[in-house]
Amino acid sequence: MLFKNIRLLDEDFKVRDNMYLATRGDRIVYIGDSEPAGDFGEQMSGTGKFIMPAFYNTHCHVPMTLLRGYGEGLPLQRWLNERIFPFEAKFTREAKYWGARLGAVELMKSGCVSITDMYFNLTDYGKALHEVGLKANICNGLVSFDDAASYYDGGEYRETLELMDWIENLDDDRIKADAGAHSEYATKERSLREMGDFAAAQNLIIQVHTSETKSEHEECKGRHGGLTPVQYFEKCGLFRSPVVAAHCVWLEEGDMAILEENEAFISHNPSSNLKLGSGIAPIKKYYDAGINLTIGTDGASSNNNLNMLEEIHMAAMLCRGISMDANAVPAADILRMATVNGAKAQGREDCGLLKEGYRADLIVFDLMKPHLSPDYDTIANIVFSAQAEDICMTVCDGAIICRDGKALLVDEEETRAKAVESFHKVLETL
Repeated sequence: MLFKNIRLLDEDFKVRDNMYLATRGDRIVYIGDSEPAGDFGEQMSGTGKFIMPAFYNTHCHVPMTLLRGYGEGLPLQRWLNERIFPFEAKFTREAKYWGARLGAVELMKSGCVSITDMYFNLTDYGKALHEVGLKANICNGLVSFDDAASYYDGGEYRETLELMDWIENLDDDRIKADAGAHSEYATKERSLREMGDFAAAQNLIIQVHTSETKSEHEECKGRHGGLTPVQYFEKCGLFRSPVVAAHCVWLEEGDMAILEENEAFISHNPSSNLKLGSGIAPIKKYYDAGINLTIGTDGASSNNNLNMLEEIHMAAMLCRGISMDANAVPAADILRMATVNGAKAQGREDCGLLKEGYRADLIVFDLMKPHLSPDYDTIANIVFSAQAEDICMTVCDGAIICRDGKALLVDEEETRAKAVESFHKVLETL
């Protein structure tokens, strides 16, 4: 494609007017202020439009789209034990597939092209994400309540190997395998250490829920001689690998130092933390400490949507409110969290920026809306004013996967209907 005379967010996160951007295959091949020579296929006029990198959602459980609204009004542990775990025990593979497909359609409508996701039956829902056109880093989060149990004897290990074998036969690298642990409270030391050994040997990123609630954080200290979850994970060897630590609402100073030193990534999930009453992560403290920050939606069962623009807006507002600093994290750096930082957290080093040679992961906004006018500060407009409905195109690896609010590679209505049908089939078994 060739985008002509368009407002553009450059690789330094500065807004530039009357620019040209060309893609060929899965790459951005030209960015400049004059029209490039050659035929790039479809051309798009940039009048009234803004093009920027697409979003990377660094914490989700996308098949749980089917659990939207199921478990309302409960704090995390009751929500898990009374509603989520019993439902998941009856969750069929078919239901996970359709839940993942439904969530993927929802994600792309808010400009998301890639997710970091933790669930189970990995290959089934990996296929759904691949069919819809998204990228994903997926893992089966280790759960082990037996001190003597080995990670290598469990289903999480077997599923990860199956996923890695399946990925080898794909004709692209959109789906990646990660390793994962659900949390400190849902694992035992032996299996957690072995999972860390496996991840280090296979060069896998590790996903883990971390200090989501105050009770989780303090109970961990009680179990492990005063060690916080981050300190316990360090003791178990997890930081030999790149780590994406989701939530991190209740970190202490020592935790921050460990994360910064090991170049780990925090996935900030503001809506989920608010909805479950878990608290508000002090993102300005983490930002000032130089920790890598990203943004995630968490699952639709605890959010209740997968709208990345809503998370971006929430992240920007909350950090200003709780720090009483009107520019706690500048708007441009909030966008970095949702784009290039998220791509790096997924090990996608050639993604997340509008830059020649990078993957063509793009979103185009229609700026000609009342709530985006006047357009005095485009970055502020995107962070504080824009809605998912303002995105007129989502492009992943050079392929248009959503246009004018419609998914292009799958039938939306079939996806919605099958997902709803799958939910009711599971519900009837409870």
